[in-house]
Amino acid sequence: MMTKERSTAAMLAILFHLHLPHLVNGWCSQTELSFKLRKPTMCTPLPVSYSDKSIQLQASSTSLTATLTKMIHWRGEKSHGNSLNFRQLEFTSAFESSVLDPDSDIVSASVKFSPSLSSNFEAAKEMTNYEVHAYENALQYVSIRNYEADNNLTDIITSNDVLIRSVKRCSLIRSLFEIVADGDTFEDLAHNTIMSGHLDDMMQGGKNSESTWAVRLRQYGSSSKPEKQAQYGKKMRSPMSQEIAAIDEMKDLFIKFTGAVDLKDADINLYLFEGLGGEKYNGRKVIARLMTRGANTSSIAPKTRICVTNTPLCPLAAFTMCNVARIRPGLRILDPYAGSCAILLAAAMIEPSVKSVGIEIAHNGQVNRDDIMKDFESRNLALPAAIIRGDSSQDKVRREAMESVENKPFDLIITDPPYGIREKTGFCVDPPVVSVVKCISEDRRNGNRLLKKGGRLVAFVPNQHGDDIQLDMPSDADLQKAGLRFCQMLEQPLNDSLSRWLVEYLCIE
Repeated sequence: MMTKERSTAAMLAILFHLHLPHLVNGWCSQTELSFKLRKPTMCTPLPVSYSDKSIQLQASSTSLTATLTKMIHWRGEKSHGNSLNFRQLEFTSAFESSVLDPDSDIVSASVKFSPSLSSNFEAAKEMTNYEVHAYENALQYVSIRNYEADNNLTDIITSNDVLIRSVKRCSLIRSLFEIVADGDTFEDLAHNTIMSGHLDDMMQGGKNSESTWAVRLRQYGSSSKPEKQAQYGKKMRSPMSQEIAAIDEMKDLFIKFTGAVDLKDADINLYLFEGLGGEKYNGRKVIARLMTRGANTSSIAPKTRICVTNTPLCPLAAFTMCNVARIRPGLRILDPYAGSCAILLAAAMIEPSVKSVGIEIAHNGQVNRDDIMKDFESRNLALPAAIIRGDSSQDKVRREAMESVENKPFDLIITDPPYGIREKTGFCVDPPVVSVVKCISEDRRNGNRLLKKGGRLVAFVPNQHGDDIQLDMPSDADLQKAGLRFCQMLEQPLNDSLSRWLVEYLCIE
């Protein structure tokens, strides 16, 4: 246990083993996304956790803590532009899923993103336009607004509970922070934090008074040394001398915490920020609490799995597709081109109660179904209802899939089909997504729906530079026959000559 008598030297020792978490790339500038949400029910909030550990909030989700500024730290990219188009879409889709109640009325809400960093420093003059945008939007402030007058709805939609649930299922978010206080100097920051009362839960008598904690320093832009101003990434570090000085100036705050310091696996992680932008925090020191982290996608990385195909879908893409599809508890999910079941693995991680079915035409020598089941079992994930060998374009195969989920239509069809292979071998007359849409149409016409009304079809469609992507997309007539409405499509550049488009359709009839 820490005591008020702990020396400044002991406080300074906190920093000697701390490192600066990496800053990710980003591209999108200030954005406000408005969309329709179904009115959420007044359900009991789920337990809130910080850093995946059970920590009680000092105040409830409908109190003042829900009004504190939130900041998202986006995950980095392997190459420029690889995931930036999907960041905000994945989060807003996950957020919508977290408050969705299919049996209630529609309400309007918006999520606003704005840059947390400023490129107003000398080294930025040598940066490309992309690098400037990447730097400024590596962190973004996020705010959520409810357009309705119902205060109960506002409390739920803007609650910490909903934000945490949403972020924990997102693959493209590294961390979610809650800004506690700001000040002109670190000494002012310590004073303002104490006066705010937002960290009282870590002090004597507070709900988290026995929780372990750690503090880190992040410096960006003009707050960094000139030679490091434009740097960002996982190797970025702040000078030890400045970390020590910051802790020393804030000792009046830190000495009040009664829990023990844990540098490796703290219950509560605090961050000191210098160099943030925005009208409110520009040029000021900021202290923030880590609320939670994004999804642990590395646990289903191809190199960790027993069953791996030649071209497995990366976990980030699998999670993104599942979130765009708006997975919720108990939904029935079909992947008609399942491969090694990366999408179904991600779905089970996001929501353990889903009922999933995979269809794969390859034989066990290419895609071993027993190994797929072992990949689920070894991670303590709910097993798929079935992994069927067969061609999803055949009626009997689809019937077998539906029999696996009590002969009910699927709520979601999520798939990343292998383009260019089956067409050449004659297995598939139409491009894969067109084939899926025609199957939905056929089953709907026969009175044995494959996709439920209100359900979604989410798929990837690859496209070579210069090719007409419409040739691989269903026509308006195809969609009308299937009772589908086109929602959106977003491009993900893979290299200079190849992209893939994430397409989404909603079943409306």
